[in-house]
This record gives sequence, structure tokens and C-alpha cells, in this order.
Amino acid sequence: MDESPLLTMTKSRVIDNQPELSPESLHLLEMLSGLCSFHTSEDLASFLFTEMFRKLVGNGEPWVVFEVGVYLDHTKLVEIIAVHDGITVADSSMSGLIPDNVVIVKNQEDCAEILQKWHDNVMNE
Repeated sequence: MDESPLLTMTKSRVIDNQPELSPESLHLLEMLSGLCSFHTSEDLASFLFTEMFRKLVGNGEPWVVFEVGVYLDHTKLVEIIAVHDGITVADSSMSGLIPDNVVIVKNQEDCAEILQKWHDNVMNE
């Protein structure tokens, strides 16, 4: 059985002024500045909806963009931007695998499903 991760996530860029962060959030941001890997889309979706991640990204205007990529092919990626009412998943390569190339997901289950479908489709291209 293949034990390699399915997806990776890393901080892509800062798009607005970084708010003042708690030591815990600063530590998480530092960790996410490296490449983090997730074994399933459910693992990643679960992380994106944790209180810890929400504290990092805050409830104001988006200020940081993350990249989620396919572990086996780092050229295949989508952008993740936390918004006050969910997570925006944006397909900047416009592969057509995400409806209208941008979707806002409001819960963990939908997020996992969208990421899994995107992953499976880009791997079958």
C-alpha cells in the first residue's frame, strides 16, 4: 500500500497587512511557510476548519494565500484563501475542474469533496 501523502499545503503569499498574531498563530504560520503534507483530502479539509487555523487567518479581510498541491506533481495546484464565512478554493491554472475556477466552501465535508475531485481529475489528465 502506498503511504505517500495526497496533498501538500504551503503559504503562497501575503496579500494584505498581516494582523497582529498570537504566538501560537505565528508558530502555525511559520510551519505553513514550509511544505505541509496531508494523507487525505479529509485531513486537509479538517485542518482548514480548525479553530487553530481560523485564529491564524482571522475573520477580517483575507491577508494570506495558501497553495494546495498534488503531492506527486507539485505543478498542479489550487489556491486557498480563508474568508470570513468559509474557504475560497481558486484554480489559478483554470483547469475547469472547479466550477467557474473559484468556489467558496462553508464546511469541511464540501471542502474535502471538492479537493478530492480536483485531485483525482488533475491526476487523470
